[in-house]
Amino acid sequence: MDPGPTHSVDEQFPPANGNVGTTTTNSSSADCSSTATRPFVHINVNTVEYAVPSEYQFVDYLGGGNYGNVIKVRAAQGVELAVKKMYEPFSSAIKARRVFRELKLLQLISHENIIQFVDMYTPDTDEKCFKNVYIVSGYAGVSLKQVLDRQKQLGQSLINHDHIKYIVYQLLRALKYLHSANVIHRDLKPSNLAITEECDLTVLDFGLARTVSNNGDNLTAYVISRWYRSPEVIYWNNVSYNAKADVWSVGCILAELFTNRVLFPGSEAMEQYKLIIRLCGSPDEQLMQKIEQQNSPAMRMVIERMGGFCERKDFRQVFAHCPEDAVDLLNKLLVMDPDRRISVEESLRHPYMRDYHLPADEPVAAEPFNIEDGDDLARSVADWKDIIWHELERHHNETRGRLHSNNEVVECDQPTN
Repeated sequence: MDPGPTHSVDEQFPPANGNVGTTTTNSSSADCSSTATRPFVHINVNTVEYAVPSEYQFVDYLGGGNYGNVIKVRAAQGVELAVKKMYEPFSSAIKARRVFRELKLLQLISHENIIQFVDMYTPDTDEKCFKNVYIVSGYAGVSLKQVLDRQKQLGQSLINHDHIKYIVYQLLRALKYLHSANVIHRDLKPSNLAITEECDLTVLDFGLARTVSNNGDNLTAYVISRWYRSPEVIYWNNVSYNAKADVWSVGCILAELFTNRVLFPGSEAMEQYKLIIRLCGSPDEQLMQKIEQQNSPAMRMVIERMGGFCERKDFRQVFAHCPEDAVDLLNKLLVMDPDRRISVEESLRHPYMRDYHLPADEPVAAEPFNIEDGDDLARSVADWKDIIWHELERHHNETRGRLHSNNEVVECDQPTN
């Protein structure tokens, strides 16, 4: 399998243009005194300035999105890592809260199909001038989206049915662990899945992930990229959805792997809903009653009028070229009612997964993660900045003994390929 070029994020901010340079300005401001000794290399990549620990050698720009920009570096003994600079982490309390969640979750998670946390740091020298947060993780390969895009460019398949089955198995294996820890990823899509030439899969980007309790936490509606969002997230249950939202995303990804086309490429919410019901059918009376109970009679009327009435299509005809057991799994993943949608554990036991399913090799978390508290929504940007600063300080004290930097500028090695 030829995964193509080494870039792993599709929504680039800013767009990749290959510009790489160095700066020689000291990033310490006049009122932020320098007290420590960790040197950083300051480089500009695609108009974004990075402060990279001097023990790392810059290799490549990987990409970015609304929440961060990522570069590839090489550490000692040739180990390849990904360095993510969070984009404006303190522009709002919501964004700062998500940064904190990602920092905490990555430190708690330990699974071979999930991104490996290595380090977190800031080059800022004092809390009063604190504005930069970096996360270092293991480099996991190219994105699955790149593989799919490469197939379109070449007009030929790079992944076969066996690859697809193994990819989806590993994704389900990762989700089994996450869901056992009460974690919902909330942003599963091909660009957030990395793959190696050996077809080993890694789930990336926990910027939108969060923990949930079993008593109906309020959640955010527009978190998953629209094309992979479940109908309850977009329309009628957008404050108390559960892990089944991730399951819908798995169905969208599995279908895309077989067809090499996005399953529901809606340009806005109404079009997205129409695409969904044309394949999966309109909500039945049982689901409509739940929608009314969870929301209001008015919401039921809105849903009933959106897109008219559609019967569910025969998946055996829509996916006629796919293995029969894969089609059956798709039928169970892409169910409008989350209560009747298959779970991750049920998916792993499905006949389509029989070649790989091995319960003894599908670890779960030792205990549920709990990083939320009742004060989260009341905290200000200043509150979150203080919390994140002390989290970085705690981590650094435990791992290196010092947090702050003197921002010594070190000449940047030329990027290598």
